Amino acid sequence: MALVVVIVAMTVIDVLLAVRVHAGPSPDAGRAESVTRDVGRLFSVVHESEEGRHLLGSAAGTAPVPEVHADRALVLGDAITRETAALGLVSEGTALHSALATWVVNPAAGIQPLLTTTDRLAAALDARKARARHAAETAQNTLFALHCVFVAALFVLLGGLVWTLWRRIVRPLADLEARLGSTASDTAALSPPTTRGWVGGVWSEAERTLLLLKQSRHRATQADRALRTDAATSLGLRRILTAQHSPGPGVAAHGELMAAEGLIAGDFFDTLTLSDGTTALVQGDIAGHGVDAGLLAVQTKSAVLSALRLSLDPRTAAAAAWSMLSTEDERFTTLVIAVLDPGRGRLRWLNAGHEFARVRRADGTVEELSPTGPVIGSFVTAPEGTWEVVTTPLSPGDLVLLATDGLTEARDADGSMLGEQAVTALLAGAGPDPRKTVRRLHAAAQRHGTDWERDDVTVLAATLTAP
Repeated sequence: MALVVVIVAMTVIDVLLAVRVHAGPSPDAGRAESVTRDVGRLFSVVHESEEGRHLLGSAAGTAPVPEVHADRALVLGDAITRETAALGLVSEGTALHSALATWVVNPAAGIQPLLTTTDRLAAALDARKARARHAAETAQNTLFALHCVFVAALFVLLGGLVWTLWRRIVRPLADLEARLGSTASDTAALSPPTTRGWVGGVWSEAERTLLLLKQSRHRATQADRALRTDAATSLGLRRILTAQHSPGPGVAAHGELMAAEGLIAGDFFDTLTLSDGTTALVQGDIAGHGVDAGLLAVQTKSAVLSALRLSLDPRTAAAAAWSMLSTEDERFTTLVIAVLDPGRGRLRWLNAGHEFARVRRADGTVEELSPTGPVIGSFVTAPEGTWEVVTTPLSPGDLVLLATDGLTEARDADGSMLGEQAVTALLAGAGPDPRKTVRRLHAAAQRHGTDWERDDVTVLAATLTAP
C-alpha cells in the first residue's frame, strides 16, 4: 500500500511540473513583444513625418511635427513607457519618451537621440528575452532530469512490488495449489500452513474445505448409487404401468403412455388374454401425477390384473381396485375394463367414471361406452353392486378406444381444451389400425396443447381382426 501511495505522489508531482513548464509564455514575455511592436509602429510614424518634411525641403524650417503625427507618436510613446515600467525598464522607457517629446517639438534637431534611446531599449529587451530563454531551457532540462529520476524510481518501486508479491502471494499460492492437488487426489495428508498472513488463512480454509470434501465424497458416492437405484426403480415402475401383454386370438391392440413428469405416471393400461380366450383391455387414471400417483397406480393395476387372471368378472376386479384405495383420503381412480369376445362378436365393459371410452364402428360412427358406476375411491363405502357390466355387439373393423383425460384436456395458449368433440371427430376419421389411431391422437394433443405435459396422456385401442 505504501508503494502505491509513493508512486501516485510522484506521478502527481511530475504532472504538475510538466504543466508548469508547458503552460506557455509568461506575461513579461508578452509585454516585451508588445513593446517591440509599439516601437516599430512609432518609427513608422516618425519616418512618415520625416518624409513629409523632406518633401517640403527648406520650407519646413523649424516648424514642429504635424499634429496628426505628433498625437500618434505620443500615444505610442505613452504605451511604451507603461509597458517598459511594468518590465522594470523604467530608465530606458523614460529616456525614449523624453527623446520623443523633444523630436515632436523640434524635429529639426533630428531623430538621432530617438534612435539612440531606442537602441538602448532594444538591447535591454534582448537581454531580458535571453534570460527568459535561458530560464525555459533550464526548466526543460530540470523536467527531463525529473522524468529520468521518476522512471528510475518507478522501476525500483515496481521491482520491489513484484518481489513482494512473488514472496508473499505468488509463491505461497503456488505451494497451496500443489498442496490442494495432492490433497484432493488423496496423495497427501492434511497439514498446517507453511506461510503466514492472509495466504496462510486461505491455506487453512482450503485444508478445512478439503477435509469437508473428503467427508462428503463418501456421501456423494452413496447418493450416486441411490440415484442409480432410483433410476432402475423408475424404469421398472414404468414398465409395470405400460406393460401390454399379447391380446387373445382375433384381437389387435396397441397403447402408449406419455408421462407428465419423468418416467412414472398416474395412468396405467394393459391388455390381457383371459382364460376363455377373450381379451381384456384395462385402463385407469389415478388422481394426480408423479411418483406418488405412480406407486398407487402400480398397486391398483396389479390388483385388477390379479382378479382378471383368476377368471373373476370385471365387477370383482373393480372391487379389488377399491381395496387399494379405500384408505386413501385424497386419491381416487377412474377405471375401464373392456372385454373383447371375437367368438361371440360382442364387447362387455365396466366404466368406473372414466371420461373417454368409445367404439368406432366400421362405418365411421362413434358410440360412447358410458359410465356404469362412480369413480373408485374411499368415498365408496360398499363396492358390492356399485359397478355394472354392459354388453354391446362388436364386429371386425370396429375399434375400441380408451383414453385418459390428459388427452381431452390438452390446452392451447388461450386456455382452450382440445375437448371430447374434437377427439371424437379425430376418432371418426381414423381407420381401424390401433397403432395409427393411438399415435394420431397423441400427435393431436401435442399440436393443440402448449401445456399438454400438464397431465399424463394415455391412449389404448383394440380391434377385431378379420377371421
